[in-house]
Amino acid sequence: MKLFLTLALIATTVLAYSQTKEKTLGEIKGTVTDANGNLVPRATVYVVPQEISFENIAPRSITANALGEFDFRGGFALGTYKLYAKKESDGYPDPSDTLYADPKREPLTVELTKDHPSSTTTVAVLDRAAVLAGRVVDVNSGVPLKAKLVFMDQDGNSHSIMVTGKYRTLVPPGRDLTLMVMVMSPDYGSQAPVPPLRLASGQEMDMDIPLSKR
Repeated sequence: MKLFLTLALIATTVLAYSQTKEKTLGEIKGTVTDANGNLVPRATVYVVPQEISFENIAPRSITANALGEFDFRGGFALGTYKLYAKKESDGYPDPSDTLYADPKREPLTVELTKDHPSSTTTVAVLDRAAVLAGRVVDVNSGVPLKAKLVFMDQDGNSHSIMVTGKYRTLVPPGRDLTLMVMVMSPDYGSQAPVPPLRLASGQEMDMDIPLSKR
């Protein structure tokens, strides 16, 4: 009986070790570049399992170094993963946000297998976005207003931000965008204060938004 229990314990330990080892076999590393192949330092790289969508998981992430290199240092179960990168401070938006995503570009995927558990790859950020900045104020008094800005494209994709007076946000380049402003006060109705916007990649535009009460 004692021999049987010893053998069972050994078998359980070996199985647990084997499963743990398999879960931590894979590693992903590489570089981040822009559309022209230039390295993008300090960009954030995200990894999502292939069978899970961007919307229903908090992806594993890491920040590239000053040379645009990243290394997750293992910890991945074997399987297929989607990778993407962003650096909003330099104008490279989040491709998991539908307003900024390029529908013509498939997410980068890597496959980790027993024969090839390590992947070294290059992750490209999206094209540089445009920047829209300004203030949301009452048209008569100039008082800053607390509001929700909603940007929508012709395909129904949208992105919203909350502001109090000043705002600064990335907008996708080369698309007609409708801006809807909703002030957090019953004295103001929802307003589309400007015609559709279309900005170029890297363009910066200052635009104050004066709003009237009902």
